[in-house]
Order: sequence, then C-alpha cells, then structure tokens
Amino acid sequence: MLRKMAALLLASVTALALFAGCGRDDPLSSFRTLEVVGSRQYSLIYRKDDRLATIVDAAMGKLGERGVLASLSVRYLGRDAIDLTGGLPQPSPTPAPTPEPDAEEPDEAAQEAADAAASVPEDPLGRVLIVGVEQDFDPMAFEENGVLRGMNVDIASALAGEIGCKVTYQFISPAQVEAQLASGNIDVALGFDSRTVNADKFSVGYTYMESEIVLAARRGSGVNSVTDIKDRRIGTVDDPSVTAAVSANERILRYASGATVYLSPRRCVNALDKGWCAAIAMDVIMLEHAL
Repeated sequence: MLRKMAALLLASVTALALFAGCGRDDPLSSFRTLEVVGSRQYSLIYRKDDRLATIVDAAMGKLGERGVLASLSVRYLGRDAIDLTGGLPQPSPTPAPTPEPDAEEPDEAAQEAADAAASVPEDPLGRVLIVGVEQDFDPMAFEENGVLRGMNVDIASALAGEIGCKVTYQFISPAQVEAQLASGNIDVALGFDSRTVNADKFSVGYTYMESEIVLAARRGSGVNSVTDIKDRRIGTVDDPSVTAAVSANERILRYASGATVYLSPRRCVNALDKGWCAAIAMDVIMLEHAL
C-alpha cells in the first residue's frame, strides 16, 4: 500500500513538474496545469474466464522481466513509465470442490496413452491474436504512411512473438472496449483503463502504466486557475476514464458551463487553440504527444 501511494505521489509531482517546465524542448511548456483530476490506467482487458488471458499475461510478465517494455517506453515516451509491480489482480476465492468417489485405477495402456498425449506440445493459441488498440493516439497507436506504429502496437507484436503466434490489430475507441470484446471482434484490449469496464463480464490482466489526468490551459490565455473557467466550456477527450474524472470533480462542475467531448487528443487541443473552450482535460501522455 505504501509503495502504491508513493508511486501515485511521484506520478502527480511528475505531472505538475512537466507543466511547470519552460524549456524550449518541453512539449508541455506552453501549458499550465489547473488541476490534477484523476488518473488513467493502461491495462490488458479480456473476456471473463478466457484461457487466453493466462497465456498473454505470462508473456507480458516475461517482457517486463527482460526489459522489453521499458525499452519501448523510453523509445516512444522518452522515459521508462512501465510499472508491473502491482502484479495481476487476485481472483475471487472459489469454493473447494466436493470430493468425488475414488475412481478405478486406469489400465497400463490407457495411462501410457494419456501420458503421451500430455507430452505433445500444444499451440498456445492455434490462431491469430486479435488486439484492440486505440485509434489516432500518438505515440500509442497510429498510422504512418499506411503502416501501423506505436508503443502499444509494438507491445502487441512482442507479446505475439513471446507466445509464438501471429497478431493482427483492430482500431477501437475506449467506449467500444466492452462491445468489441463481447462480440469476439478482439481477443484483448491493450492500453485501456480497466476501471471503466464491467468486472462481472470482463477480466483484467496487467496494468503496465498509469498517467495523471489533468485540466490544462494555454499559458498566456488568462486562464490560470479553475476559477478562471467560470461560465466557460472545457474540452475533454472521448475516454470514459477522463470524462468520469471530470464529472466527479466538484470544482470543475461548479465553475465550467459545460464540457464538449472530442474524438481525439489532437482535436481537443485544436479546439482549445481556436478558442472553443477555455481548458482541456486528458491524461499527460495524451497531451504531451497531441501537439
């Protein structure tokens, strides 16, 4: 618990420090943070009780141990933001099975056949792994010259390599995670906040990153605190974790006249620069790379 609290405190301080910086190379130097309103997790999400979850989570753990995830984070984010120390969520305890009557001892030939079948290597998936990633979210997943790139794309590729299967990608929005998993269109949603899905229908694997959600305004705009958005609209990205954090913030509800939801971080920043809103809410990773 102490380690988690310390990690969240460090992340909060880091977010504030990023906005306070004025260096020419700092992409956030033109923004002022008005308030940290929550956090966004980057997790692996599966259908409930899907055996694939165990296979993919095991591969994710190995990639973390070997430093592959950290290397990808440095490559795309400029820093190691990976944190697997929370481990996997603990499943709910299940009742002990009722003892069954003693079965007859199998004959020797049957036992040999069973042993032989167990020794045959099994293809972990036997098919292509379909991974859902968020569209138009540089640097996590984006299309460049017809080629799909990004940190989450490379993580999915590394997972497939670790498992020994092929992988394909499906662009989805955060609001589509449950429907895309339930329909079977994807096997795993990679990089979405697990706290926004129904825990009774979906299971959660590793949470590998967490980023602060901030309400921010352009420096020099005259918006220096939450009170400065009084009777003015704010913009948010189309992400349930962000909209939920904004809706739960009493100060924003008290002063803002309303919120407009934009389909991508870049559209949200564009709306701010056009004067359509006084401030915008998104997580720091989104904002840092939406410029």
